[in-house]
Amino acid sequence: MYIFEGNLLKLKKEDGYELVEHPGACAIIIHFKDKNDENDEKICLVKQFRKAVKKFLWEIPAGKIDKEDTNLIETIKREAFEETGITIDEKNIKYLGYIYTTPAFSNEVIHIFYYFLESLDNISLKQIDFQEINEIKFFSINEIKKMILNHEITDTKTLSAFTFASINNLIKL
Repeated sequence: MYIFEGNLLKLKKEDGYELVEHPGACAIIIHFKDKNDENDEKICLVKQFRKAVKKFLWEIPAGKIDKEDTNLIETIKREAFEETGITIDEKNIKYLGYIYTTPAFSNEVIHIFYYFLESLDNISLKQIDFQEINEIKFFSINEIKKMILNHEITDTKTLSAFTFASINNLIKL
């Protein structure tokens, strides 16, 4: 029996544990690497306010799996477009894996994808359907490294995604 049923989460008590049920989410690294200049390598991040921690955080684009979504690709294409204005081409997307965000009390799983953006031509970064996004920007790999070391990127899904991409030799952190 649920103690609470909200729009996003459900809370139940089971065997003495308080457990949060979550529909799951998808997140994506959007990566650009200039074919003519190996040093021109960038990753798209969104800056959004996170009410629970009362801070703006730099993160990779992500969003929850909606009930009407038929597959994870549909979810991540929608979320990437809503948060960045970038249309994802399925031929350049790769599934990297998944993480459990807080398995001690929640079943939330985030599926992580990687997308290679072939060109920055005709890319106009803009949020389409979100009020929480404050800024959208491409950062160089060196900037990403500094942001991680300076605790400017602290979001678990983003750090996990960078780990997945790095061990798959997709980015070099």
